[in-house]
Amino acid sequence: MRPTPAHRGLALGLAVRRHPRLRIAAVGALAVVTGLGVTALSRQAEHARDRWGAGVPVLIATRDLAPGDQLSADATRVVERPEPLVPADALTALDDRGRVAAPIYADEVVVPARLVPGSLSSTAARLRTGTRAVAVPLDPATSPPLQVGDRVDVVVALPEAAAGDGPPGFAIASEVDVVDVDDAAATLAIPRDDVPRVAVALGQGAVTLALVGG
Repeated sequence: MRPTPAHRGLALGLAVRRHPRLRIAAVGALAVVTGLGVTALSRQAEHARDRWGAGVPVLIATRDLAPGDQLSADATRVVERPEPLVPADALTALDDRGRVAAPIYADEVVVPARLVPGSLSSTAARLRTGTRAVAVPLDPATSPPLQVGDRVDVVVALPEAAAGDGPPGFAIASEVDVVDVDDAAATLAIPRDDVPRVAVALGQGAVTLALVGG
């Protein structure tokens, strides 16, 4: 009966345990194999470095950041990235005065174009170009629950006598961003040309907010 691979392996193991010289030889062979593996990995790393270039330090986001968020140590970190893959104007250190102007996603390199110039407030940082922040009082009985990032229609609701021949209700601004909210009011990013009409409607106490879905 021919010995099976399992039998041969068992016999070899017993021989190694009984003969110290065989044990030393086996350990030496294992060390050589391990060394060859480490050498191969080192060469692969050197080839990758030669192909991509040396790593350079850059600031990346550790989580998704939304417009108005402030750069902070718990939301960013400095890592090394291959130089050819790094934008020329990438930040290399944390500036905790910076605020996000456009979304920055986790592991993305932080560049000045995604940040608010100067020292704007978080509310101002969330305003799109061409919009103005207008605070609209919230009525718990008629206002839907809102949070920053929601979109709403600004609706004027008039009594029949005030509406005359026109419709009693109509939107004066559609799908505008909520850029701040508290218990008393929601601050909306109103298109610049619509601000006067919204202000007049607010003065008459006739404004209602309708939450936009989807």
